[in-house]
Amino acid sequence: MRKKVLSMLLATSMVAGIVMGCGQTQEAVNSADEAKTETADNSEDKQNVSESEQESVTLRFAWWGGDERNAATLEVIEQFEALHPGVTIEGEPGSSDGYHDKLATQLASGTAADIVQIDPETMPTFVDSGDYFVDLNTTSIDMSNFEANYIGLQINGNYDGKQLGLPTGIAGPAILVNKDVADKYGVDLTKTDIQWEDFIEMGKTVHEQDPEAYLFCINKEYITNLFVLTLEKQKAGKVYDSDGKLVITQDDLTSIFTYIKELYDNNVVAPASYQASYIGDDIQGDANWIAGKYVAAPCYISTVDVMVAANPSANYVAGSLPVAADAKDGGFASNTPQLLAITKSCSNPEIAAEFLDYFFNNEKALETLGATRSVPPTQKARDICAANGKLTQIVTDAADIAVAIGGTPNDKISSSEEAKTILYDAVEAIGYGQISPEQAAEEVYEQYKDLEK
Repeated sequence: MRKKVLSMLLATSMVAGIVMGCGQTQEAVNSADEAKTETADNSEDKQNVSESEQESVTLRFAWWGGDERNAATLEVIEQFEALHPGVTIEGEPGSSDGYHDKLATQLASGTAADIVQIDPETMPTFVDSGDYFVDLNTTSIDMSNFEANYIGLQINGNYDGKQLGLPTGIAGPAILVNKDVADKYGVDLTKTDIQWEDFIEMGKTVHEQDPEAYLFCINKEYITNLFVLTLEKQKAGKVYDSDGKLVITQDDLTSIFTYIKELYDNNVVAPASYQASYIGDDIQGDANWIAGKYVAAPCYISTVDVMVAANPSANYVAGSLPVAADAKDGGFASNTPQLLAITKSCSNPEIAAEFLDYFFNNEKALETLGATRSVPPTQKARDICAANGKLTQIVTDAADIAVAIGGTPNDKISSSEEAKTILYDAVEAIGYGQISPEQAAEEVYEQYKDLEK
C-alpha cells in the first residue's frame, strides 16, 4: 500500500483519500505481556498495540509541502504503520494553492481528513466558523517536550485553553553575533537580561575604537520589523486590540522613535544613506558584514545560515534578545509556519492522537522529519537535528533563545504592508535627520488611527 502511495507521489500526483470509518477501540493488550516479546534492539520504538489496531483502521492525513517534506512525512507514516498492525494512514500531500479553500469546504461538510495541516494565520477563521478540531489536551499526546509559553500562544494552536493544533516548527527573530569581532571590541551580546540601552553603550564602544565599525548590520526594514514592532508590543502589550482599535499611545511612539534616533546618533547602526544600498532581505550582501566590520546582525532564525554563509570564516554565537524591565509583552513573536490538528469528523481520534504523539516525540520520527517543516518546535527535535547535521547548532541556539523569550505575534493591522510602510518611512526620515521623534510619533499615530477598524 505504501509503495503505491510513494510511487504516486513521485509521479507528482496527490494521493486521493476517502473518508473511511475507523474501527472501535478496545482494551489495550497488557503492556507487561508485550514487554516479554520485545528485544533490546527495538524496545525504544515498540508501542502498545490495541486490539482495535488488529482490525482495519484507516486515517487520512492532509498536508502541503515540497518533495523533501512529502517523502519524510510518508516515511514516518510507514514507520508508524509498521508498529501498529491494522492501521493505515493515507497520505494526502498537495500544493498550498487552494488548500485552505478546499479544507474550509471539507470542514463544513464533515469530509475533511482526520489529521490536517493548517496555516496558523488561517486557523482563527476556522475556529470562529465552527467546532471542527479536537482539543489535544484531552488526548494521549505527550506535550512535555514543548515549551509551555510557546504552544500556549493562539498563533501556535491554543484557543481559550484548548490546544486545537500543535506547532510543527519555529519562525522568529535572532541576533547573530560575530564573536571574533565582539571579543575584539570587548562587547558581550550574549549576556543574560540584556537591555535595549545596552545596545547604545555597546555601539559607542565599538565605533569609538573603529570609526568604520558598527554594532549592528541592519537596514530600515529590519529596524522596523525587529526593533520598532517589538518595542511597540513591549511598551503597550499590543498595537491594536482584537476589535481593531489602537492601543499604543503617541507617547509610546515618541519613546520608541527617540530610541531609534539614538541608534543613529550614537553610530550603533550605519548611516541611513549607507543602509539604502541594502534594502529588504539583502543585508547578507552588505560589504561590511562580509568584511567583518559589524559585531552582529539582527535577523530571523530562517536567515541565520544565510548570514553565516556570507562570511563563513567567522566564529558565530547566538545573541540575547532584549526585554524592557517594564515590558507588557515579550515582544519577539516566535510562531509556527504550520499547525497539525485532528478534526472532529475523525471516527478514531485515539489512533490519530497516537500518530501525532509518534510524529512529535519519537526519536526515529524526529530524525526522519528533520527540518522539513522549518526549525523543529521542541528542544528534543532540535538536538537530534543538530546532532545529525540537519540543523546547524547556531540555528538551534537562536531558536532556543527566541522560544524562551516569546511574545505575542503581530496583529493583522500592524503587520500589514500599509502599516509597515508607515513605519519604514518614519524610520528612514529619522535616520536622515529629516524629522524629530516627536514629529514622527505624531504622524505615525494619526496614520495608525486611520487604519482602525
